[in-house]
Amino acid sequence: MKPQSTHFKQVASEYDELAANGLYATLAPNNKGGRKSEYVNAVFDAAILPRLPETGVCGCALDFGCGTGSFTRVLAQHCSQVIGVDVSEHMIATATQVCEGYAHVRLLQIDGESLPFENASFDHVIARESLCYVPDDMLGGVLEEIYRVLKPGGRFLWLEQVSTNPFWQVHPGAPNLVKRDPRVLRDELAQRGFKLLEQSMVRAPRFPWIYPLWFGLLPRRLIPALARWEVAWHRRFDQHPRRWWDALFIAERPRP
Repeated sequence: MKPQSTHFKQVASEYDELAANGLYATLAPNNKGGRKSEYVNAVFDAAILPRLPETGVCGCALDFGCGTGSFTRVLAQHCSQVIGVDVSEHMIATATQVCEGYAHVRLLQIDGESLPFENASFDHVIARESLCYVPDDMLGGVLEEIYRVLKPGGRFLWLEQVSTNPFWQVHPGAPNLVKRDPRVLRDELAQRGFKLLEQSMVRAPRFPWIYPLWFGLLPRRLIPALARWEVAWHRRFDQHPRRWWDALFIAERPRP
């Protein structure tokens, strides 16, 4: 792996520490991998999995910013080959344990500026809250790499924290993360050659049942159903909060 930039060294160090919090370590850092993080993970699954082909015909998928491998393991049940990449050495170590037994899963520590794959290698690329850690001056290059490794007709499923309010786009408590305006993401996709197929709201902070779940007032077994209901609610009503939200952008590399 080529030497990391100072920015990505900082991100890697942050996530090396988070890895100690277990399977859901990356989903809600202040929760230290607990119920809230488990719920956020279930929301992301509920938003993305219906957009993938049926089990066994997903083809080859790249999990960009795979973290602990929680979604990499799910992808392995749908795709013929899965490669997970992450900037953090400790996250890759955790993902290796999580994905043990899946011979068609490969895990690599890279920062994403240059992907070590041939052109048109993947049917799907999935990025879940990972490109928000890529600085503005590098985002275009990373998207160009994702475009390059996608097959013509392949799809990029980009789930990202977004905000239209400058006050919430950057926070002192998370100096390496930026919540970009959705218009910026759409423009970046268009400039790199992607065709945007769909944009939808996935999750909002402080959704009514997040706190009862977080503090154990609702049983853990309800998490998958509540996650599906939140995704369905936002897809129907799409009422953007004033702070920030998670949005899913589905883009395609057009066929010639």
